[in-house]
Amino acid sequence: MVVVKRASGSIETRALEGDKPTDATATAEQTGAEAQASAATPTPTPTPRPVTPAPSSPLYEEVQESESFADMFEAQVKDGGAPGRRGVRLGEKVSGTIFQLGADTAFVSLDGSGKSEAMIELRELKDDEGILRFGVGDRLDAHVVEMGARGILLSRALAKGNASMAMLAEARASGMPVEGMVLSVNKGGVEVAIGDMRAFCPISQLDIRFVEKPDQFIGEKLQFRVTEVRDRNVVLSRRSLLEDEQRKLATETRKNLAVGKTVKGKVSGVRDFGVFVDLGGVEGMIPVSELSYTRVGHPSEVVKQGDDVEVEIIRMEEGQPNSSDKAKQKERITLSLRSSQEDPFKKALEELHEGDRLQGKVVRLQPFGAFVELRPGVDGLVHISALSDRRIAHPRDAVKEGEVIWVSIEKIDPNDKRIGLRRISEEEAQRPAEERPAKAATEAKPAQPAAPRPKVGDVVTGKVDRLEPYGVFLAFPGGKGLIPASETGTDRGTDMRKHFSIGQELKVAIIDMDPAGKIRLSIPGAIRAEERAEVEAWQKTQKPVGSGKKGFGTFADLLSKLGK
Repeated sequence: MVVVKRASGSIETRALEGDKPTDATATAEQTGAEAQASAATPTPTPTPRPVTPAPSSPLYEEVQESESFADMFEAQVKDGGAPGRRGVRLGEKVSGTIFQLGADTAFVSLDGSGKSEAMIELRELKDDEGILRFGVGDRLDAHVVEMGARGILLSRALAKGNASMAMLAEARASGMPVEGMVLSVNKGGVEVAIGDMRAFCPISQLDIRFVEKPDQFIGEKLQFRVTEVRDRNVVLSRRSLLEDEQRKLATETRKNLAVGKTVKGKVSGVRDFGVFVDLGGVEGMIPVSELSYTRVGHPSEVVKQGDDVEVEIIRMEEGQPNSSDKAKQKERITLSLRSSQEDPFKKALEELHEGDRLQGKVVRLQPFGAFVELRPGVDGLVHISALSDRRIAHPRDAVKEGEVIWVSIEKIDPNDKRIGLRRISEEEAQRPAEERPAKAATEAKPAQPAAPRPKVGDVVTGKVDRLEPYGVFLAFPGGKGLIPASETGTDRGTDMRKHFSIGQELKVAIIDMDPAGKIRLSIPGAIRAEERAEVEAWQKTQKPVGSGKKGFGTFADLLSKLGK
């Protein structure tokens, strides 16, 4: 007698194969015949029958008779036998290991389900090219879609034959993906067919980023997650599935990301301000300025969505979930595409030198000056003060974008990659080189002493720099100032442009200076100051009375003398 513990966990006792009992009826019929035969024939020596040992399979374990049932029960529980077994539910997500592959089906041993077995169709284990991606011993996660005479049937996504309102409700509760085909685009989303059922997926849930052209998905089979089942209305989301996949990929991708490292990615979106790149579950952005060294009108001129690119990580900023600024709540990774390109500025340093005169195109205007393209990807700056001989309020008063102008290179800073320019006339640009002032001679000249800082009461002479209805701007050694219309000495309502001219010399007095450095001038003030200075000079030439020396005396003394 042996005790047998089966794989299912049940325990039974059974006799050994050599001790199998004979049928009781046959034994009774043969008793008399055996008695007669024994009397006539001598009894032979009995030959011992060999005992067949129990198989060495784990299904058969010989247990000592002295072991109690309680001990066997406790050992059974530790081995995950019947007491720990539970059944699976329809729609439940389960995990298991493939232990056999059939012609169309794979057999899976489920975890934590009393060593239950299930089936899954091989087509669900193949990729888009029809290549089987799973083998014996591989683990997988799936959902229970059928329990019946065939056994337990698994599916990684609810497909056409299994779709029903009950199954969709189960899929929503369990989170099981469903497979559907996009049929059409309607207001706010797309219509999706899941078997004979119809469902709706909003545009915002169709992809991780907003989809501008949803009709590109028409006719494609995609996987969705059921988010709502009400009456016969089924709402789907593809975005939640993609975000789950990205989170898994992002964990591994972040381990390999660092500032200064070059990585590969795929363009996931093109916007006016830059390009989004998927690095593998983690998304970064290339600003327009980092797309190329040359001027870029729109990012679509450089890359297209779906392009594979190689970029350098130039900045990484962790997300701040508690920040009031929504832009800072998410992780931000800044990338550069132009870092892998040759820097045109280095090549330009070999060709351009200070003092060179050349043509360039105005590519951008700023309040402080105009940027001029000298070479593709190499710009210089003409400061607003070097754009015109007259004073201007904005660079657009002298040049416009796209205009080609002559410039002279004033300074090159290789460290900051800056080139300072000065606008020149075509006549000056065509002047022979020998007529240019030598740089060495210019540097040898002693520096001109700085003009004294003006102060209130000074009388200065300057040239008219600009004319406005409210006054005249005058440039003089040491600064610039405004002569208000009321201080020009003209009648009220006089047209300044007709009464004065650009470059005209005027003598003015400084009558006011505010803390910001603005200077207020006056033409009558200069006249009064000169008259006052003349009077003071005359008074100094007169000798005082009563000094002991003979003089003319007072006017009364003169009259008295005349009277005598």
